[in-house]
Amino acid sequence: MMQTSNQLKKNSLGLWSIIFFVIAAASPLTGVVGAVPVAFFAGNGAGVPGVFVLAGLILLVFSFGYVAMSRHIVNAGAFYSYIAIGLGRKCGVAGLKVALLAYATIQLSVAAMFGFFAQMFVQEHFQINLPWWAYSLAMLVTVMVLGVQKVELGGRLLGVLMLMEICVVLLTDMGLLAHRPASSLEFSSFLPSVATHGAMGVALIFAIGSFVGFEATAIYSEECRNPEKAIPRATLLAVILITVFFAFTTWVFVQSCGAAQVAALASKDPGHFVFQLAHQALGQWAVEAMSVLLITSLFAATQAFHNTMSRYLFVMGREGFMWSGLATIHKIHGTPYVASTIQTAVMLLAVLVAAVARLDPMLSVFPFMSAISTMSILLLQGAVSVAVFMFFLRNPRLGVSVWSARIAPVLATVCMFGALAKVIQNLDVMSGSSSPLIFLLPYLVFGVALLGYLLAVLLNRFFPERYARLGQLVESLD
Repeated sequence: MMQTSNQLKKNSLGLWSIIFFVIAAASPLTGVVGAVPVAFFAGNGAGVPGVFVLAGLILLVFSFGYVAMSRHIVNAGAFYSYIAIGLGRKCGVAGLKVALLAYATIQLSVAAMFGFFAQMFVQEHFQINLPWWAYSLAMLVTVMVLGVQKVELGGRLLGVLMLMEICVVLLTDMGLLAHRPASSLEFSSFLPSVATHGAMGVALIFAIGSFVGFEATAIYSEECRNPEKAIPRATLLAVILITVFFAFTTWVFVQSCGAAQVAALASKDPGHFVFQLAHQALGQWAVEAMSVLLITSLFAATQAFHNTMSRYLFVMGREGFMWSGLATIHKIHGTPYVASTIQTAVMLLAVLVAAVARLDPMLSVFPFMSAISTMSILLLQGAVSVAVFMFFLRNPRLGVSVWSARIAPVLATVCMFGALAKVIQNLDVMSGSSSPLIFLLPYLVFGVALLGYLLAVLLNRFFPERYARLGQLVESLD
């Protein structure tokens, strides 16, 4: 079927395809292998499972207002669309710039990690020694091809990879539980006194970071079937599934290691902590499977973030804020292929720059890029919460409950900006870097937001017709 030049393919995604994109972006295995051990020893030890529940509750609170607004805003811009309508076009453009920063940096961080683990795996098993960036470049090109060809294919691929990585983790969980008598299991990790013990704020940062990519539900609203129902359901289901997965898995790790010893054991060798548990539970085959699936998990996450950023660029081109060619849709596949191609070119260039500069993928590229993306996402989520509150304040006739229109957005605003403050205070812990440059990163994030706002002001003054086209979003205010 032929597509118009600036209209995404309708009815191409179902509920579970959207959920797959969101959970794939969260990259469950990457979170378990990379973030969970650090949360144990740098955070609050045995209280980590309770912190994941708390993070899930915070995002559920955020979701009530978010999905309430999604029933009235059907647009691929997601956070940008919500901020533009709730807080004005200038703030919307600022949010759009921050979103682009977030998804560019998170793609680079994941691409660097992919290159590192792919190089290590291939060298160990096949004695082929290629540089990490060669694997990163090949992966980015493959992601672009899948993103351009057919978004449904991407959804199916992400679904298969996601299910495989979740299965190997859950099998490890079951194996660990099988080694312990039921009478020895205890649930103190979920008690408030334990969950709030120690450096709970640090653990909360890693927990909330495990939900990055959360907005992918609304981004696909123009392409999914029955978006008024599918987007709210996908959002809530994704949050619940991610919460249950991480809370259960970390609880099993506490049961296996012991509440008093889990932090110490995780600190001895964080990079191999989960692999050692997998070997203990299932044997060497689980370690090998987990090693492969970690690589495919990173690939799946990159695919999800690539699709997200492509749709942001698509909206920017469609609304006249950037080159209009970005809004060109593939005539056969109905995907924003120009936006996909251009963002891939930028990612490839960034990886090549890192390679020429001889930056270490795990000590330099990953910590700095992930810190920027986490701060950017939290800033966006806080701004969206304010936008939701203002939107329903101006539209009382929509009949949304007081909880979704007033209470939940206020609570979410406090939580998101509070989490952002915690990230800024603990950037050295979160990034694993002691470089003083790490504490300059918040100025970059807020500077990009300010730049976006000032650009909108200039556009309004010197190009009023183009500015007037901004924010002409697809709305259904029944």
